[in-house]
Amino acid sequence: MAEAFCPDVLVHVCQNCIPAGGRLPRQWVQDSLQVLVREVPCSGKTDAQYLFHALESGCRGVCVVACPKAACHLAQGNYRAEIRIDTVRRLLAEIGLHPDRAQLLRSSPDEPLGQLEQVVRQAVHVVSQVVDRAPVVAS
Repeated sequence: MAEAFCPDVLVHVCQNCIPAGGRLPRQWVQDSLQVLVREVPCSGKTDAQYLFHALESGCRGVCVVACPKAACHLAQGNYRAEIRIDTVRRLLAEIGLHPDRAQLLRSSPDEPLGQLEQVVRQAVHVVSQVVDRAPVVAS
């Protein structure tokens, strides 16, 4: 049986954040990290359980791209995503891992696709810097 692929950084992108007719690359290598992008119907559907499962499976970081504040296409999905990422960051710190392994990004479909890709790549760079450092010790 084939071994399951586990990226170094998993990115969940709300499909409502992607400019019309645009597409992000589905995977690439950056800063020696394998990045995998998955579109989700809404960032609010990305549960903390999924993010922790990815980290437990070997991902070094997770990113969620949500709509800008007060501009969610599905009512409160971006708010739910923010709460979930905050929870993941808090729990990562409690277990001694750097909270920057979980990133919440904001993007609007009105922005150019290149800007969305640049925001994602910057978040991946932050994760790459974090995984090279020693773990945070919770106080």
